[in-house]
Amino acid sequence: MLGSGVLSHLFLYSYKLGTLKMRLTNQNIQDAVIEAIGKEALPIVEYLKNRRNISDFKIAEKTNMRIQRVRNLLYQLYDNGVVSYIKRKDSVKGWYISYFSFNPKGTKDFVERLRKQNIKKYMERLEVEEKGDLFFICPNFCVRLNLDNSAEFDFHCPECGNLLKQQDNKKTINYIKEKIRELEVAG
Repeated sequence: MLGSGVLSHLFLYSYKLGTLKMRLTNQNIQDAVIEAIGKEALPIVEYLKNRRNISDFKIAEKTNMRIQRVRNLLYQLYDNGVVSYIKRKDSVKGWYISYFSFNPKGTKDFVERLRKQNIKKYMERLEVEEKGDLFFICPNFCVRLNLDNSAEFDFHCPECGNLLKQQDNKKTINYIKEKIRELEVAG
């Protein structure tokens, strides 16, 4: 059986080599969009799936959202590669109209990039937790501090003033390892 440190390094090694691959599912897309942009963007993504070159006005109408908010969310989705767009000049009014399409490849890259960022974040957090530092937590769950920060506040919560209690971080370590495993399995 591999020790936790070895297992962590194997995950990090796989991450650095870029061997982590993933399947694009509706749940992957929804989770990534919510994390990076917000839940409000989901109706736009769902509406654009399997559609091409839909105007921002039509998207606003179909999602019952204000056009300004739709445009803001569309540009955030564009910045993350979830949608692509083209601009065409309206021959009658002379205005430029943007037409948006769902971008499956860009979305897959976005979801994969976000997943790798999360794995890296959890790996860094796991390294901190496994160093063997002592952690202290407020009984009201206001804060969680390491030994040095706890000492600065005389082992009292800086928020509510309660005496901090030492926390066994084994559950935290196990939780982080489980999150890493979930992210690995998703790939």
